[in-house]
Amino acid sequence: MTRIAGLLRITDRIVVRGTLVISVAALAAIVLINVLEIFSRTFFHVSYAWIYETNLLLAAWTYFLGIVPVYARNGDVSVVGLRLLLPRNKQAMFDRGIHVICTVTFAITAWFAWELIELQLPFRTPGSGLPNAAFTAPLLLGLAGLIVVLLNKLVANGPAAAHGVGGLAQ
Repeated sequence: MTRIAGLLRITDRIVVRGTLVISVAALAAIVLINVLEIFSRTFFHVSYAWIYETNLLLAAWTYFLGIVPVYARNGDVSVVGLRLLLPRNKQAMFDRGIHVICTVTFAITAWFAWELIELQLPFRTPGSGLPNAAFTAPLLLGLAGLIVVLLNKLVANGPAAAHGVGGLAQ
C-alpha cells in the first residue's frame, strides 16, 4: 500500500502543478487575445471573429483545470465550514465520506463527459471551426485530476494540510 500511496502522491503533485500551469497559461492567453482585440479595434477598426470562440474555449480550460488546485488545497469553503461544525473525532470520518462521494460523482461525470466527447468529435464550431470536443475535453481532464487528488487524500488518510497535496503551499 505504501507504493500506491507514493505513486499517488507523485501523480497528485504532477497533476496539480500541470493543471495550474495550463490554467494560468490559458488565462494569460485570454488576456493577450483581448488586448489584441482592443488594440485592433481602437487603432485599425478591425475585429477578429475567432476571438469570441477562442475566449470561450480558453475560459473552459481555465475553469475546469483551475478547479483541481483548489480541491487539492481543500478550497471548498462550504464543505470546510460544515466540517468545522462537527466534533473533532468525527471530522476525519466526514472527510473520508466526502472524498468517497466526490470521487464516485466525478467518475460518473467523467464517464458522461467521455460519451459527450465521442458525440462531439465530428462537429466543429460555426465561426472558427474549432472542434466541439475541445470544449468538453477540459471537463474530462479536470475530473480526472480531481479523482487523482481525492484518491491521494483517501490513501493519505488525513487532512490535506497534513500531507501537502499537490506539493503546493497550504
